[in-house]
Amino acid sequence: MSIMCYENSYILAVETSSRIGSVALGKGERVLGFEQFASMARHGVELIPTADKLLKEHNVCPCEIDVICVSGGPGSFTGLRVGFSFARALAQVADAKLVKVSSTEVIAEKLKKVLSDRRAVCSVAIVVDAKRNQIFAAGFEWNGDVLVRKIDDCVVFPNELIDRLPMPIIVAGEGLMFHREKFERTGIEIADESYWRGDAKYVYELGWQAICNGEFVERDKFVPNYIRLPEAEEKWRERNEKK
Repeated sequence: MSIMCYENSYILAVETSSRIGSVALGKGERVLGFEQFASMARHGVELIPTADKLLKEHNVCPCEIDVICVSGGPGSFTGLRVGFSFARALAQVADAKLVKVSSTEVIAEKLKKVLSDRRAVCSVAIVVDAKRNQIFAAGFEWNGDVLVRKIDDCVVFPNELIDRLPMPIIVAGEGLMFHREKFERTGIEIADESYWRGDAKYVYELGWQAICNGEFVERDKFVPNYIRLPEAEEKWRERNEKK
């Protein structure tokens, strides 16, 4: 299917990397509807009913979905597994294409609402809790017009990220729930909490860009960007390597 054909295609976007998930439905580049989950950390319970509600509201059958865009991590390991399992299953039923976007880039895209009024250059840090006093993080530069990625998704200690970005810095992301005090120093700005969490509308926007660039992922290679193994799997490997 050519890019022009996707202008009339139904596209579903899924965000389950954050504590509160969401789903967006659109046609071509236009978002038709958006639904946020009712509660935190219940992705496995709420994703299917929320998507079903959104589809019914717009009289769209699941088999009519042509592309599914998913926030690919880093983020909640459980949330990511739920989102990717849902997307792969629906893609198989609907014979839909799959797109993966970076979860840190989704938050950065949302933060552009704040940055759009600033003409001065600044650094943007997106942080997600990785436990063990570490964060999943990415770094961007706002040049007064566009965001340019400077640090790819990685796992670091907060001070390491700060040292790698020039001042002034604005920080956003749910990692601030656990690491805020490490960033609250002179010259480092904490974004309003409403910008800490990505949502499916911005997954949709980035997903549409990927569709236009033909950046689809084959179903058998469609996996989350965990950055590192879940802690339980790391411990399992450590135990088995000692045997």
